[in-house]
Amino acid sequence: MTISFYGAAREVTGSCSLVQTARTRLLIDCGMFQGSAYADAKNYQDFPFDPSSIDGVALTHAHLDHVGRLPKLVKDGFRGKIHATPPTCDIAGVVMENAEQLMCDEEERECRPRLYGIPDVERTMKRMKRVDYSRWVTLGDLRFRFRDAGHIFGSSFIEVEQIGGPRAIFSGDLGNRDAPFLRPTAQPATADALIVESTYGNRLHENLAVRTERLREVIVSTIKRKGVLLIPAFAVERTQEILYEIHQMGEHGGLPHVDVYLDSPMGIKIVDIIKRYPEYYDRAALRRVSVGKDLFRFPNLHRTPSKQESKQINTAPRPKVIIAGAGMMNGGRILHHLIRYLGDSKTTLLIVGYQASGTLGRKLYEGAKTVTVMGERIQVKANVVALGAYSAHADQRKLLDWIGSAPSLPAHVYCTHGEEGAAVALASRVTEELGIPADVPRPGDTIVLK
Repeated sequence: MTISFYGAAREVTGSCSLVQTARTRLLIDCGMFQGSAYADAKNYQDFPFDPSSIDGVALTHAHLDHVGRLPKLVKDGFRGKIHATPPTCDIAGVVMENAEQLMCDEEERECRPRLYGIPDVERTMKRMKRVDYSRWVTLGDLRFRFRDAGHIFGSSFIEVEQIGGPRAIFSGDLGNRDAPFLRPTAQPATADALIVESTYGNRLHENLAVRTERLREVIVSTIKRKGVLLIPAFAVERTQEILYEIHQMGEHGGLPHVDVYLDSPMGIKIVDIIKRYPEYYDRAALRRVSVGKDLFRFPNLHRTPSKQESKQINTAPRPKVIIAGAGMMNGGRILHHLIRYLGDSKTTLLIVGYQASGTLGRKLYEGAKTVTVMGERIQVKANVVALGAYSAHADQRKLLDWIGSAPSLPAHVYCTHGEEGAAVALASRVTEELGIPADVPRPGDTIVLK
């Protein structure tokens, strides 16, 4: 069995790995490259394999950097099944449709050709096959199963084994500790190779209590200043986590009244999908819904799906909290709010997720004093605050603990889905702390398991 790394190798986006034997070819994820013009250009390149030769695809979860090139794969000749958990299938459809709409906007604004169209998305969705956690799927002489990764709703790490041969585990993206309403990350099995993400391979997050208190402090300070709190949030998971926590704080008297605007059509759709699958909730969330409580709605929440409703936020009185996509500020409605409020010293910009190199979010995270938003030059006067514990990714400690929790340690670890410094740092810690050989693959590298 061989594994080739065709994305997210010494970078965070474009997840795509090919597992193959003499008889079978299984693709793990087929994500979009994001973060820069160079990354965008890679999406248009031919796949380094023949899509028509792929027997099947297994998806770890529905983030764009893991599913965004699936319609291109189908457009270029793939005719197999795409396996994923039921929530991942539903969320992936929304994510791919949204990506196509953004590409339409870019085509109109910048004359940039679309990577694919809605008919390609529709054909992709017809190839989806829903698979529950822990159920083995056989494909040729390979078999695989999904285990709960605790990253986003329906997310998985994937165990793949050649029947009668070696086993590999692909972590996908592993979840942070104590994520609201998500179940904990499952324990990995023993494996010949463990391919693990390293987004925060060199970082430690704040704990849950600190995270919640800091969010409360940021909201309260915004209220006292009669300011605006901007939260650029990924529509999948981060948005729902923040709504959940604001709801909890308000319900228990820990937060003064403030109007909260959910200005994310995609985020609203994902909320509705999550509500359809209570069996995927953790115990605390399941107890709440079992007595009729809504996890994500509260009296001062305003959902603004239409453009007209979004524009009305501008005239709404302060203080106010605006949650809008995109999470890395590389598109979406957050850009319009940044133009309006980033130059105001009473504004707080709360960064709650990973910001890829080259994105506007990364520039603001690193302290840029002047930025360009949709062609408009803006002097940054807003207070920029980052909360790492709101990341949906595990930090270095969680990653090491997860690797070490297997019944017996993996024979070899490969650190992917991280910028080079983070991946190398994690690989070093794996070897030093756990005594496991660890490497950081380069794009196009292939490993052989016997």
